[in-house]
Amino acid sequence: MKRVRSIITMKYQLIAIICFFVLFVSPKKVVAQDFLVSQPWSTNTTIGPSFAGLTGSRAFMAYRDQWSFMRGSQTLLAGFDHYYHPIQSSFGAVVAHSSYGGNLLTQTELAFQYNYVAKVTDEWLFRPGIEFGPYYRAIDPSKFMFIDQIALDGTILPTSSFEPDETSVLRFDAAVSFLLYNEFFFIGAGADRLMSNDVSFANTNTKTDLKFNAYMAGRIPMNRGMGKYASYDDVTIAGLYQQQGLYQQMDLDVLYHRIPFELGIGYRGIPFVSPQGLSNTDALKLIFGYSFGDIVVSYSYDVSISSLFNVSGGSHELVLSYRFNQKTPNDVSFFCY
Repeated sequence: MKRVRSIITMKYQLIAIICFFVLFVSPKKVVAQDFLVSQPWSTNTTIGPSFAGLTGSRAFMAYRDQWSFMRGSQTLLAGFDHYYHPIQSSFGAVVAHSSYGGNLLTQTELAFQYNYVAKVTDEWLFRPGIEFGPYYRAIDPSKFMFIDQIALDGTILPTSSFEPDETSVLRFDAAVSFLLYNEFFFIGAGADRLMSNDVSFANTNTKTDLKFNAYMAGRIPMNRGMGKYASYDDVTIAGLYQQQGLYQQMDLDVLYHRIPFELGIGYRGIPFVSPQGLSNTDALKLIFGYSFGDIVVSYSYDVSISSLFNVSGGSHELVLSYRFNQKTPNDVSFFCY
């Protein structure tokens, strides 16, 4: 019994030490990393503003539960984008809310997007885009746990009130991107967190790191039947590289689409890059989707292949999209799921 109590006590002490160290002792070494999604091509305006209005008009919602067995993070997304043909421009907006550690830390951000469609040749189009908007970060001091709260038997005791220098920060930020594409291929890159804001809750200067990404995809038509109800089979191979501060990440996805079904498998990580000695092999992704006319529902599950395999429970993500005012088949536009 004493051994069990000792283990419980050590567990709570470790949690307390980690929380205190991360939030207050070394904030200069801890940067604000942005949320990630497992289906970036279904929520592609989260990659960059150049994806807004790519196939016409769309509204989407998404929910992600990261590390479902632990108090990981949950993210809610909603977005709308529209292509306005008379001025060859697209407009969009994305709102995202993320919570970490059981709502100990939350972040809400709103981004307004614009891009212009420039014709390079009869087959190639170029989209430079810009994004701006506010984001709000907050912490809940009542959810902190300190060592003086942990009794020898593992019970949690009350502690004196504690208030950090600030419990919330409101900042504005911006992003830019470009996309070069035709009917079967696209390539592009972008930069986010251009304002390099101070987001510390303590009396230290903690700047957000610039976030860079690069993306490329190719669509391979597999079958084109004849007639109105003929099947259309496509395979898309897509890659997304992201880098923020010391951390890098790569998503590699293979998506098979046969109306109305979508199946996919992906990998997230960079096996031979280990920032600060940490493993950079994250997860395998399984993706399933079905379209009900203009409504598309897709689900993904991340199978963790990192050291968190036995305790994380993986990650779940659900995306609901509604597409309308779609471009005509004669318009050159890469098909994104």
